[in-house]
This record gives sequence, C-alpha cells and structure tokens, in this order.
Amino acid sequence: MELLSKRPDTGYPIEYLLSRIKGRRSRLIRDWKPVLFDPALYESQPTGRTGGFQKDKTADAAWRNLMAEYQWVHSQMNQQLRDIFFSFFLYAELRTILICFRHLFDRKAGAIDDLLDRSLLSYEIKKVLLFSTDLPAAVSGIERLFSSLSGRFLGLSRTLESGGLRAVEQRLVGTYLSVMIESDLHRFLKTYFSRLIDARNILGLYKSLRLRLKVQPVFIAGGVIPEMRLKDIIRKDDLPGVALLVRECTGIAVERPDTTSIELALYRGMTRWLRKEGRDPFGIAPILDYLWRCSIEAMNLSVLHHTKDLERDAVAAELVQ
Repeated sequence: MELLSKRPDTGYPIEYLLSRIKGRRSRLIRDWKPVLFDPALYESQPTGRTGGFQKDKTADAAWRNLMAEYQWVHSQMNQQLRDIFFSFFLYAELRTILICFRHLFDRKAGAIDDLLDRSLLSYEIKKVLLFSTDLPAAVSGIERLFSSLSGRFLGLSRTLESGGLRAVEQRLVGTYLSVMIESDLHRFLKTYFSRLIDARNILGLYKSLRLRLKVQPVFIAGGVIPEMRLKDIIRKDDLPGVALLVRECTGIAVERPDTTSIELALYRGMTRWLRKEGRDPFGIAPILDYLWRCSIEAMNLSVLHHTKDLERDAVAAELVQ
C-alpha cells in the first residue's frame, strides 16, 4: 500500500540536488532581527524559495509554503533518495493528517482541499481524508492504510473512542516514531529520529511533572535517554532533572524551565546538530539540514504572525535562531 505519492524517477544524481539546494538555502532568512523589528520587511518576505511575494501572511500560508518546498525537493530526488527520505516526508505529512482530523472534528469544510493539494500523501490517503463523512471514518481509514506499514497502528479507532482526538494524535505520532526507529533507516536519519524521540519524551516528562498528572506518560522507545531514567525523574518529582536532560541533549542551559523554553532549547539543539552535520558537502546531511531549516523558517514566520501586537523583545525570545 502506497502512503506517499508515486512520481516518475528523475534519475538526477545527488550532486544535482545538492547544488540546487545550495542556491535555495541562500534565500532562507538568516537574520531574524530586521524582520522582527520592521513590519515592512515581514510583509515582503518571499513565498518559499520561488521568488514572488506572499500576499497571504497568515500562519497557515507559512506552512503551505513549507509543504510546497517539500514537494519540490521530493520531485528533484531520484528514487534512491526518495526511499532514504521516505520516513522523513511521511513523518512531516502526519501533521497534514492531524490537521484534517481536526477539521473533521470541528466540521470545517473547504480547508482540507487546499491543504491536500500541496501534500505528498498518496491518493489512497487523500481519498480517505477528503471523502470520510466524519472523524471516526477518517481515523478508521488511516488505521487501515497505516497498518500496511506496521500492525502496531491497529486500534486507532478504539483509541478515538476511549481517549478522543488528542489520544489518537499522540498514539499515531508515537507509534510512527517507534516503528521508524526499528526499521532499516539510513544511519543519519536514525540519529535524527532518535533525537526526535528524546525531545518528545522530555516534553512529555516535563508536562507530567508540571501538571502533576496521575497517569505517567507513555515514553517512546528508541531514544538515547533510557526509559528507566525518565521514570526515575518522575518518581523523585525532579523538575531540575528535566533541565539537566535538556542540557545533556542540546548543550543549552534552561535556567527556569517551562514548556516554551524547553521546546525552544530542543529545537535549537537539533538545529545546531544539523547545521554541523550539514557542512559535509557530500551525502544526505545537507539535504536534511535544508529541510529542517525550511521547517524552522515556517515556524518562525507563524510565530511572527501570531505575535504582531506583542512587545518585540519578548517575541524574539520565542524564535528559533
């Protein structure tokens, strides 16, 4: 069962894609201060890497442009590279699926069509998301299709019945990461997913302690941090221990831990690691570094949109740089 769209093999060598990415990377926003403090510069930011200017300055537009860029990179890959990056692109498309779930939950029509136009999801998945009459039908369809990847996805419909949409989101993402980390991934992507798992586990750990949840979070196996250590921090009610984990994983000190500061440190840690690895002019590291940088740019533009009326120094602290 195909989960991503099937495209003709371009046959382009990796050197071709690396040279194209090098040019497009030069058009990414490097210095956020001018954009942050001058609204006119924000309004004139280009649409993706294509040149023209973006009239729609909504948060959704930033993410749609990111999806369009992912489409372009995927279209320039030969089949060998697409196979290597399958796990990355499908993980990125989980966000598309979850947004469609939320639209079905809130019964908002129309937005799904535009979202899926820029998606790399397969025709079979798009059909489920477009033509499901309600959320349970869509979740059931995604469960059926993703079970071709692993039987661990079976039971999503029961999760919806017992825990609601939020529980489905957590299980879909957590199951995907656990399945991918055990699959035959390229070494570099395996490290990337391992770091993602550590990040999600740390956030789950912090929220559990901060909110004093009675039910312990379900930690995802496959990260560097042993599950026993995470559970020990919960047992000791050790909030400073969370900050120590963040510093060990990212090299960034979080003096007063809160959800935002921890998330930013984890994003910045991943950015530093990918930037360092991406200096290698050969191999797949520069490609993953570019895709990550594009996602961070979209996230920062989304933050700028939502905080247009807030004090600029406070907004600057929420940007990943």
